[in-house]
Amino acid sequence: MDAFDPESLPLIELTIPRVWQRQARQFADKVFLNELWTGRTFTYREMDLWCGRVANALRQIGVRHGSHVGVLMENSAEHVAAFFGIGKIGAVSVPVNTAARGELLRYYLSQSECTTVIVDASLLGRLGEILAELPLLARIVVVGDHQEDVGTWTARRSLDLHDFQAMLEGAQAEPPDTEIKCHDLLMLAFTSGTTGPSKASMLSHAAALTYGTGAAEAQSYRTSDVFYVCLPLFHNNALLASLGSALVCGASVVLSRRFSVTHFWSDIRDSGATITNLLGAMTSFLWSVPPQADDRDNKLRLISMAPVPKYARDFEERFGLDVMSNYGLSDFGMATSYTSLDPKTKLGSIGRPRRGSQVKIVDDHDFELPHGQAGEIVLRCDEPWRAALGYYRMAEATLVAHRNQWFHTGDRGIRDEDGYIWFVDRKKDCIRRRGENISAFEVEQILMRHPDVAQVAVVAVTTATNDEEVAAVIVKHEGRTLDHKDIIEHCQRNMSYFMVPRYIQLRDELPTTVNQKIEKFRIKQELERDISQAWDREAAGVLVKR
Repeated sequence: MDAFDPESLPLIELTIPRVWQRQARQFADKVFLNELWTGRTFTYREMDLWCGRVANALRQIGVRHGSHVGVLMENSAEHVAAFFGIGKIGAVSVPVNTAARGELLRYYLSQSECTTVIVDASLLGRLGEILAELPLLARIVVVGDHQEDVGTWTARRSLDLHDFQAMLEGAQAEPPDTEIKCHDLLMLAFTSGTTGPSKASMLSHAAALTYGTGAAEAQSYRTSDVFYVCLPLFHNNALLASLGSALVCGASVVLSRRFSVTHFWSDIRDSGATITNLLGAMTSFLWSVPPQADDRDNKLRLISMAPVPKYARDFEERFGLDVMSNYGLSDFGMATSYTSLDPKTKLGSIGRPRRGSQVKIVDDHDFELPHGQAGEIVLRCDEPWRAALGYYRMAEATLVAHRNQWFHTGDRGIRDEDGYIWFVDRKKDCIRRRGENISAFEVEQILMRHPDVAQVAVVAVTTATNDEEVAAVIVKHEGRTLDHKDIIEHCQRNMSYFMVPRYIQLRDELPTTVNQKIEKFRIKQELERDISQAWDREAAGVLVKR
């Protein structure tokens, strides 16, 4: 049967070892992964055996059930094998944004208590910069040839260094004899901080794999589908909603290094892709390209957009496909879907609750609101282990988010009379830039480490493409001088490239309430009314390195 059958994978059976054992047996010689830029392909059987070797090799070097393993890797087949290999021994994967460096990278690895890190050779130097601040780190596994002088690292402290490929030599491919349950922790997924630092959401095997089973059921994915993945694998969208969906329904994955407007449609055509996901301004970038005679020359049947733009219907007509949308959060999981079977009049909504999910729109006191009134979107599941388990080492934040037995998303929406939910805005102090969630709090904390900065407020400035840019309004210490480029250099050293503010404004003071809370809404309104009052690093020609 071509369509995915949700009863074939009951929730209690959702563990990485069991799903791979089943799929490798049923789809043994079918291509699971095609690494587009190298042409390497891996069948289900080959990938299963490779992941088994990774699992056993990790155990041989000291990684155990429950060990936390950071994964600092770009898109690659090795990244895929590492993630599933970690899961096969019951260890806990911690995907790390490859743009992280300095203080932010240190925070991710220390907050998640990683004792092992698997890292691309090209990113190894970033670990060296913060090694002294990672006392729990016991071993590093390097993927690829590296030029770093790691001898000084191991000399300074007890640290094991392993080559990924050499580590696999002699490792058995048979499944490890570790017993893993669906409720065992599989991964810590960092979500953007809102009123505090980024939080690591705890996802069980079941919670992670229901990203795939839920989407496959809601969107009617097929074994014949080919998923084109151009989003980074350290994001749940690519790793769980795309790769995971393909795995559970026996489909294939075409993996790209990254999103490229220039190569997007040629990749789609050459690979025969039928499904892909877009985030943020990616849709706008594709839409802005002048129409071509071969726009409809593709096999895409479904394309997920978040958010769904007003021109989505025209996008469907131009490229000959259907737009879908799926709503969820790393803090919780996926909850709603708009599908190709839903009325086109509802295109633009985030759809209706998936089977097993409950959704309410509530006021500030958690009382449900009637249809047509905007309130906070809160979520709950019918089955155990389907949602994220809370925030790692943040019990208070977990309790606040799950108050009154519902998960509070911080997003505001409206439910219409037909049960479709329409996203309105975010209550969270969070910035969404080109598919990346950025914590205003984290940017502010790093800026405050600059010796000349006395106060700072970071806000989102909405652009013409409906994307957001980071703007920082700064008050300097009395008697000090501040240079815009110096601020950018400070940010570049200590945060991911996409977090670095585009706009900087220096002020004598920040607007505050009588309780001395900074009125960010006023700052945002003033900047969006006249952005020319802020210094623009792009206009100044100041480049930020990835």
